[in-house]
Amino acid sequence: MRRMMTFARGNIARRLAVGALGILLLSVVGGVRAENAAKVDQFFAQWDRPDSPGAAVVVVKDGTVVYEHGYGCADLEHHTLITPQTPFDVASVAKQFTGLSVAMLVQQGKLSLDDDIHKYLPDVPDFGKPITIKNLIHHSSGLRDWPETLALSDMEMEGPITLDTILEMVRRQRELDFAPGEEEQYSNTGYNLLAAMIAKVTGQSFRAWTDQNLFQPLGMKHTLVCDDPAEVIVNRANSYAPDGINRFHQVVSQLAAQGSSSLFISAEDMDRWLLNFQTARVGGKAAIELMQQPESLNNGEKRGYAFGLVLGKHQGLSTVSHGGSWAGYRSQTIWVPEKRFAAAILANTSNMDTWGLALKITDLYLGIAPEPSKPASASPPATVKADPGAWEPFLGTYRLGPGWLLTITHEGDQLMTQATHEDKFRMTPVSDTNFFVEAYQSPVAFVRNSSGAVTNLLYHGIKAPKLTMPESTPARLAAYVGDYWSEELRVITRLEIHNGSLAVCLRSGRWIHLLPTGADRFDTDYGGIALQFTRNAADEVSEVTLSGSRVRNLRHTRVVLPKS
Repeated sequence: MRRMMTFARGNIARRLAVGALGILLLSVVGGVRAENAAKVDQFFAQWDRPDSPGAAVVVVKDGTVVYEHGYGCADLEHHTLITPQTPFDVASVAKQFTGLSVAMLVQQGKLSLDDDIHKYLPDVPDFGKPITIKNLIHHSSGLRDWPETLALSDMEMEGPITLDTILEMVRRQRELDFAPGEEEQYSNTGYNLLAAMIAKVTGQSFRAWTDQNLFQPLGMKHTLVCDDPAEVIVNRANSYAPDGINRFHQVVSQLAAQGSSSLFISAEDMDRWLLNFQTARVGGKAAIELMQQPESLNNGEKRGYAFGLVLGKHQGLSTVSHGGSWAGYRSQTIWVPEKRFAAAILANTSNMDTWGLALKITDLYLGIAPEPSKPASASPPATVKADPGAWEPFLGTYRLGPGWLLTITHEGDQLMTQATHEDKFRMTPVSDTNFFVEAYQSPVAFVRNSSGAVTNLLYHGIKAPKLTMPESTPARLAAYVGDYWSEELRVITRLEIHNGSLAVCLRSGRWIHLLPTGADRFDTDYGGIALQFTRNAADEVSEVTLSGSRVRNLRHTRVVLPKS
């Protein structure tokens, strides 16, 4: 009996000890969580005001939500605060939802990644080479990206844009930017076609299918695919952009681009989505794994984009992420599989660096020391005493990209650099051909050919060619004046002389001026667009092609319109 009582007392003591330890551990964990939450609050402090738009944040770790909070206002007019239940348009973050939808249908045997898209969308033009579902999923189709293409048609981007608008644009496309599988070029258009394809295969609208197969099973009550530009979405966050000091203006969005964008979701629902990457409750493990398989291009080169997800690295850890940007909305998701960690930021203001903030949150919760950054006042490398008279060959204009030019000038005993839309900055010589630009915290190197002539410069890995700038005389510019018809865009573009430059006037009344940068070539300061003119056998300008970052060689034929 005494032995039984002794055993009982010992058992009770052990339980009390274990209980006390548990309470201590919970207290420590709770303290760490509270400390981390306070630091996250500091990250968003500048937006956490009743007169500012802001964001909703969610953090999940080890299968549970560890923090969820809202900052700032969803509606500045009515001072409606952002909460974890506030729906945001997350723009391109929507692509991962389309990606899982495709992966699920592949696992169910209803789609194959190698299927020619004409099997489901016969209205897409035949470009001579098949475009597969895999090409759409991995941005390797060669199809033009609709935001840039529609902007070149002078469409009002704040006006209604629907899936039908985009599908009609695809039906009119005359040639691909490149052969399918040859390159990777981000294309929202491909994901819109995937949404249309899912509707064809399932017999349901993309909105209905995702609601029934993704959102409802995960208990996502504040999530929907917007398929109507005029739809009233209850309690949603409006879209804003800075307008002066501590002021904002509303940026109107009437976008209903299913598949690529136009997904409204709350932080509370986003936590369910992020946790599903760990649990695979919806879609299953095979579909989640398929989403993380990178593509190989035709030449065997692997790329880091798959099923609406960017596969990357941060501080030695594998990451799965995606951002979104449309109107004043900004969003970011990040998932670190090996740490069972994920976070998302949903914002309604265009001045928020959601990617940078997502990395800060990741480092905070994973206990990672942030990567050291160069101090703003970092000294350049050791300078040399240079002869300004030897700088003459460096002077001129260099093309960093379409519409992105760098002009080098000589002022007194200083070499100066000025990029498009930027101020002039001093260049400090560190060798005969190398300079350091303190304002950029970056070196600039000039490259000569075998005969000693400067042919290009190197800046941030860009090999920028030196341009031979043609003389911009009235007689020369007059050769390009006229009307140009795009069969693909179904629009007429009129080129005129305005303030001594070749220019085009948009419907808004804004003039876009063209800068001659080569033989029959002009660059603009509008969206990085470049124009290349073609002449006929009589040496008359007969055609112009427009190219940008995600559109190449959009043809416009010169026409003569009847005089009124």
